[in-house]
Parts: sequence; C-alpha cells; structure tokens
Amino acid sequence: MENIDLIFLLQRVLDKWHPRFMKVKVEPYFQFDGEIPHINGDSRSLERVFINLIGNAVEAMKDTGGILSVKMRVTSELAGMPHVEIAISDTGPGIPDEIKEDIFKPFVSTTTNGTGLGLAISYRIVTGHKGTMKFKTFPGGTVFFVYLPIKNGEKIE
Repeated sequence: MENIDLIFLLQRVLDKWHPRFMKVKVEPYFQFDGEIPHINGDSRSLERVFINLIGNAVEAMKDTGGILSVKMRVTSELAGMPHVEIAISDTGPGIPDEIKEDIFKPFVSTTTNGTGLGLAISYRIVTGHKGTMKFKTFPGGTVFFVYLPIKNGEKIE
C-alpha cells in the first residue's frame, strides 16, 4: 500500500484513453471539487478498476458517441467516515434490468464479447481497499460510484 494522489492517477488513465475517445467520438470531462486528499492503496490495482469502468463506458457509447464524465469529491455519506467518491458516468443505453442485481458477480456481462469478470474483479479490488462500489442506471446512461476511504481518516476542513 502506498500514498496515492487520485487526481494524478485518474488524469493518467484518461490521457491513455484519449486516442480511443477520439476514435469513437466520446467527449471526456474530468472534474473534482476542491482539494482531494490522498488515499492508501495499490495504484496498479486501482488503475485497473478505473480502466475497466472507463472501458465499459466507452464500449456502451462506441456506436453513438457520447459524454464520459469523471467527477471526484469528498463525502462522509458512508458510515460517517470520510471517503473520496469517484463517479464515472456515460451517456450509453444503461444496464438491462435483468442483470442489475448481479452486475458485480463473475461472468455477468452486457456484451457478447465481454468475459463478465471486469466488474467482479473491480468490486473485489475496491472492497480490498476498504471501499465500496455502487451504480445507478437509467435509459440514457449509467453512473458507477467508487468510494475509497481517505488516508488515516483525514478530514478536509
């Protein structure tokens, strides 16, 4: 576990995706509210989580293009403990009702060419960092929320 600057990590991931965004006409937006404290974690594992979530969003919009939004903020909504919330949203078709309850289980996929392991692995990585994942989906988009505890429970004044 190491000290991780999530702003730097997410900017690096988005920069790697830039050529693919251009190819499929996806417009990325990256926003964070104020100062985002560092977290303790494994940067390679967390990078894998964000690559997976962004990859899924791009896959959902590959035929029509759209908007990918990555937003970060500090929240104490989870058990009153300070967390960084990373919200990754797309303007794709949304997740079908029949798989919503099982979306974080292995071998569940919205595509025929997916393995159905990406979200299951991502969920395990995030919970291994003492965080959690949630999502909201609707016709016209999906938002995945990743919650990671702030390093040493630090609070931002």
